[in-house]
Amino acid sequence: MIGRIAVRGQPRAETAFAPFKVVEVDVGKPLLPIAANGTADGKLYAAAHLVIRDGASLLGVTQVPLYGEELTRAQLAPVLAAYPRLQPETFDLALPRARVVVATRDRKDSLARCLASLLKQDHPDFEVVVVDNAPSNDETMAMVQQVYAPTGKVFYLREECPGLSNAHNRGLDGLTAEIVAFTDDDVIADRHWLSSLVRPFAESAEIGCVTGGIVPAELETRAQYWTELHGGFLKSAKVQVFDLEANRPDNPLFPYAAGMFGSGANMAFRRSALMAMGGFEPALGAGTIARGGDDLAAFADVVVAGGRLVYNPHALVWHFHRRGEDGMARQAFGYGVGLGAYLTRLIARQPGLVWHFLAKAPAGLAHVFGRKSAKNARLPGDYPSSFIWRERFGVLAGIPAYFRSRKDFARAQRHDAAGRAGQAGLEEQLR
Repeated sequence: MIGRIAVRGQPRAETAFAPFKVVEVDVGKPLLPIAANGTADGKLYAAAHLVIRDGASLLGVTQVPLYGEELTRAQLAPVLAAYPRLQPETFDLALPRARVVVATRDRKDSLARCLASLLKQDHPDFEVVVVDNAPSNDETMAMVQQVYAPTGKVFYLREECPGLSNAHNRGLDGLTAEIVAFTDDDVIADRHWLSSLVRPFAESAEIGCVTGGIVPAELETRAQYWTELHGGFLKSAKVQVFDLEANRPDNPLFPYAAGMFGSGANMAFRRSALMAMGGFEPALGAGTIARGGDDLAAFADVVVAGGRLVYNPHALVWHFHRRGEDGMARQAFGYGVGLGAYLTRLIARQPGLVWHFLAKAPAGLAHVFGRKSAKNARLPGDYPSSFIWRERFGVLAGIPAYFRSRKDFARAQRHDAAGRAGQAGLEEQLR
């Protein structure tokens, strides 16, 4: 579990933030002391955010106070004693071929960092497709074609229609691999990430989707700390299986509270499952009026269709949360809009669900408003209450946002079709 320094409700003015030092610790290797040396701007680390592993396996995450002093081996040993080593696993199954899709827009430097980590994957057979989504310039295309395409593993596609779902759907063009994985351009993938993400598919044909663990690459600023605790990206340090039968959790909001399944920055699908559901919902996702919800919709679609979803925390990526607080109020509202749009899509596709949601309303309200709910209990004490309310209002705004986004996409499709028809007519006249 992630420890919290502040108490919920404490005024922000009384809370001074000090950065956390993110450290990866392998219990199978000799322990090294953890220095509390300062950040680039001279601040001392208040605590160490330990990502504890045993080789390729994640054991857990915890925080240990530093108080500006070194954490010695003797002090670290009892902390790690709570995380015993795992029995070594042997993997005899051949891993299926995979494609990794990375959607990006005008973030050349972070994309380069991500691609460098993807090229170090230990999976034996994979390719990487970069989808440039409505870019403002050709810098990303030039970088990919000049630096990464010569490796023979990285390919470039361009999608002019904005929206993360549109970019992800474009990334399916020419797909022959059995498994397609998705991650964001602001992560570093652990070298075992793709193998760990793909392995469950080889173990069971019933699995349609696998998600993985997300840990922070740094916690240098208050905004990054807020994002980490609000997002709840690491769902658990244990493998979890979900379906409508034996692996149905004791949660009244299952399977529609799809946030429990994982996050879009770390997910993979069996090609047949993804094609059966028609790809990603184009009216959802970052870059659309709906702002998000595309990953939630895809997870729910797999489970509702009778498939199995596996959350595998050992498939790990390191995410760079935004450093600045500027725009976080807008981001909180956007989270709510995406959730509201996703729920609206569910009811629009299955109107009978409205009665299900009404019956589950008490549990849903407790999840959103309850101070002790899993969603709210993890928030730090200095997290602004205005952000919480912006997110709640965003859920309501997500209802019309979904329908507007769907209309916008239909209009864009008609425009593209008319353009193609006009171009075909012109070519016919010139023959």
